Amino acid sequence: NKISCIENLGALTGLEMLELGDNKIRRIENLDKLENLNELYLGKNKISKIENLDSLANLKILSIQANRIRNISGLESLVGLQELYIADNGLQNLQGLEKNVSIETLEIANNKINNLDGVEALGKLEEFWANNNQISTWTEVEKLKRNPSLLTVYLEHNQIQKDPQYRRKLKMALPTLT
Repeated sequence: NKISCIENLGALTGLEMLELGDNKIRRIENLDKLENLNELYLGKNKISKIENLDSLANLKILSIQANRIRNISGLESLVGLQELYIADNGLQNLQGLEKNVSIETLEIANNKINNLDGVEALGKLEEFWANNNQISTWTEVEKLKRNPSLLTVYLEHNQIQKDPQYRRKLKMALPTLT
C-alpha cells in the first residue's frame, strides 16, 4: 500500500478495527472521531512518535511494530489497553507504561532494551515477549516477579539466555510461568 496520511475517517464513528499496516504513514493523526475503535494496527510504517490517541478510550489492542519509535510515550490515556505490540522499533527502555495497568500482552521483541524498569506497573501482564533485546542480568528478570499473572516469557536471543542454567533460573525466578 502507499497510504502516507491518515485522513477522511471522521464519518466512521462506529469503526471498531482499523488496519493501516505496511504503508508509508509517518504520523498518527485524524483518529479523534473514532471513539469506538477497539483495535488499531499501524505496523510497518514510518511512525517515529506515538501521539494523538487520547480520544481512543476504548482501544484494547495497539499494534505499532516495525516503525521508528525510540520512546514509549503518548499512551497515558489508554488505561484500558490490553495488548501492545511494539516490536522492531528501536526502544531502549520501557518507561511510559506506568498508566497502562490493564496490559495483558506486551511484545517488545527486536529492540535495544537492556533494563525492564516500568514493567512492574503491569499487574495484569500474562504474556511478555522480549526476545532479541539486550537483557543481560538476572536482576532485570527479577523485576518481572511483580507481575503475578505472568504465564509466558520469551527472552531468547538476549545475553541472559547464554547462561547454561537459563531455563532453571527462569522458572525459579518466575514460578507462575507455564
